Amino acid sequence: MKSRARLCNCSGSALLTLCVIVAAGAAAGCTGKPFLSNGDANSAEVGYGGNDPAVAIAVAKEHCARFERVPRFLNAQENVAYFACENP
Repeated sequence: MKSRARLCNCSGSALLTLCVIVAAGAAAGCTGKPFLSNGDANSAEVGYGGNDPAVAIAVAKEHCARFERVPRFLNAQENVAYFACENP
């Protein structure tokens, strides 16, 4: 019973700090959606989370399609996948 009473007596700022720490920890585990970080008619750089650059292909396809082209995977480094946009 005492521990429950102590939790209720926490200040608002201490409780807010605890919530921020828990939320930040949960967000760090999220991979997020792939996104176009840079690109033009000839290339696409797609940022992604996790260990699989294959998740970036959909973003690259959408980007290259704007120029009536298709993506070809080149390589991946540090959560960025690099694609060439080529004629079909």
